[in-house]
Amino acid sequence: VENFGDTKEYAWLKDNAHKFGYIIRYPKGKEQITEYSYEPWHLRYVGVEAAVKMTQEGIVLEEYLQ
Repeated sequence: VENFGDTKEYAWLKDNAHKFGYIIRYPKGKEQITEYSYEPWHLRYVGVEAAVKMTQEGIVLEEYLQ
């Protein structure tokens, strides 16, 4: 399933999910913060405002909530 991160569909999600209020919940490179392995298919709805801010700042939910 990690191969999903190599697809054009994932590339689209990564570039556009925040516009609809979704984030990639467990992105690559944030495992130490989330304490979960990379899961490119795992989306979470957080609302457009929060999703846009997290995407612009390159932060995950744990960092956003601090």
